[in-house]
Amino acid sequence: MVRGVVAAIGVVLLAGYTGVAQWGGLTAYPGGYLLMTYHITTPEGAYTYTLELTPKEDGTYTVRTEVLGEASLEELSDVGLFFTWQPSVWFAQAWWLPHYLMLRSMGGPLEPGRTYVLFGGISFVTEDYVTVAGVKAVKGILTSPGAPDERVVLAIAPDPAVPYPVLIRQERKEGGDWVPKYEMVLVKYEHR
Repeated sequence: MVRGVVAAIGVVLLAGYTGVAQWGGLTAYPGGYLLMTYHITTPEGAYTYTLELTPKEDGTYTVRTEVLGEASLEELSDVGLFFTWQPSVWFAQAWWLPHYLMLRSMGGPLEPGRTYVLFGGISFVTEDYVTVAGVKAVKGILTSPGAPDERVVLAIAPDPAVPYPVLIRQERKEGGDWVPKYEMVLVKYEHR
């Protein structure tokens, strides 16, 4: 079987900071250069995901995203165009994503040792501060009463210059243990 390294790189010129700010986690982003690189582990394999925002003098941004991982030609044969290869790195089955965005929009930074109750009885119980790739964040566990055998561990930075979680780990209870099924952890962060 032929295996290779596949990179999906897209460079997009956005129509100004307002367009960038409408992206979920970038709503409160203060602007400036941003580089976030994640290591992602899924049942299908491991990948690296990078997001880079480079401001331009006219107020627009050049956006670079890159996914780097291995895939077989068989896996790629289902893809219509070579530049649209997307392994299952995109937040897995992200039932938690709207709740994360709600937590970010609550008006103030998350605090350790608190329980945040969201619609549908979903709760986010914060633990303590952690540091991931040099970024200080509040770590907590998001649970849904409709899925007691699943949870998501999130680490969310209070700094709006860190627009996305620095840790996302989806876990499932097997026996008496919580077993990771998907993990996305920040490995490099730069903002200026």
